[in-house]
Formats: sequence, C-alpha cells, structure tokens
Amino acid sequence: MKLPDPVKAVILQFAAKFPLATTDEASREWTHKLCEQLAYSFPTDGFCHKSAGEGRPHSADCIAIRAPFWGWDIINASGSTQATLSLDGDHIDLTGQLPERVTPTDYLGEPEPPTPPSDLEARVATLEDDMLRLKQAMSGWIIHG
Repeated sequence: MKLPDPVKAVILQFAAKFPLATTDEASREWTHKLCEQLAYSFPTDGFCHKSAGEGRPHSADCIAIRAPFWGWDIINASGSTQATLSLDGDHIDLTGQLPERVTPTDYLGEPEPPTPPSDLEARVATLEDDMLRLKQAMSGWIIHG
C-alpha cells in the first residue's frame, strides 16, 4: 500500500516548515516529530514511531501505523546532507519490530479538529426520524430508469 495523498500532503508541509536533518540523531528526532504530527492530523490512523527491537534506537527514516504494523521509508540517505524525501514507496511489514506510541502534537498550527457533538444520540435519532418520513413520502413514487 502506498501512502495516501492527504498523508503525503502533511509530510510535505512538515518538511517545508522543518527541513530534513543532516545527522542521524537529528533525523531520528525529525522523524519522531513527524510521527507526532501525523498522529495529530490523522487521529484514527494509528501513526507511531518504530524501532528495530528492544534497546535499539528509533528509526531515522520510517513512519509507521500500528494496526496492521506497517511502515514507510520516507527519507533517502537519512541523516546526511544528501537526504531527500521519498513518498511513493510501498509499505513495509514491520512484524517483529517495536511500535512506539507518540503524543499527537500540532507542529503545523492546524485548526483544531472538530469536537464531536455531545448530543450525538439525539442527532442520530432525528436523522432516523427524517429518513423514515422521507421513505414514507417516497413510497408511492415510481422511478423510471
């Protein structure tokens, strides 16, 4: 699976605001912050950071999702002055490696995500009533195709 276009757009916006790092450790930090941004921008997608195993450092070039545990290598030559983004690769199965939850953080200054209405049950009931009335109103219609 390729990265969805909205995810690519956030990565490009992040990279425009925060240029790619030129050292390995700085690249790990850059990638971690990007994972935090993706977790903020796409709260239901399960974005996380990953490491190759217990006691191993976090990836300097891979973003990941938890379920399924997949990743995308998004930086060629990470941690060097030759680093470039690469957003068109297929996913990598990360089974056997470790996901790390990240704190969703807005580094891009995005508008706050909408708050779900607290009266959701009442709104669903109203929609169901409206659908029933619409169905009843349409019951005598003949549709010609």
